[in-house]
Amino acid sequence: MDEQYDAVERWDDELGDLLAGRGGRAVLPTEQWLASAARPTVPGTVVARVDHAVGVVSRRDDRPSRWLTVVAIGLAAAFVFQGVGNLVAGEWVADNLGEPYAPHPFREGGLAMIAIGVCAAAGAVSRRWSTASVLTCTPLAIGLGLHGFTEVGVFAAGVALHLTEGTLGILLAVCWWLDRRDRAAARREVRT
Repeated sequence: MDEQYDAVERWDDELGDLLAGRGGRAVLPTEQWLASAARPTVPGTVVARVDHAVGVVSRRDDRPSRWLTVVAIGLAAAFVFQGVGNLVAGEWVADNLGEPYAPHPFREGGLAMIAIGVCAAAGAVSRRWSTASVLTCTPLAIGLGLHGFTEVGVFAAGVALHLTEGTLGILLAVCWWLDRRDRAAARREVRT
């Protein structure tokens, strides 16, 4: 059994060498034909036509800057975290805040936070969507950040979450502004 296994392994290695173009043992004509058919040389004219049809893949003009992308994803994660927390741990949040638990508003608020998280994430995908992301998410994030100060000494997790959301909201607006400014400057340089 081991001899058969070793023979199959050797044959596999020899075929691998043949397909890689390294040669090796005496090759059967059929194996040589199959190996050469597996790695055809594409004419340069075909490559040029395909490149022209597909276009050179480069950084999309519509893609936001790296910092804007990172901040938008971070803010989206914070919003979704809060939304999921409202959905699955609303009673725990209410107990820690010393407020009565009402499942209906916690559920709807959780779904709304997840939706605004999706809106924040849209700013990481497209420069056109980043404006809508900033206009909708920054005011909410700053409002939540300011609200976080009222939870100091009451609910540390809420303070951390809301201050993080507020900070990321401000950073989102700053990164959006820098991205727009840099893009406009790059366009002016190209024209001159």
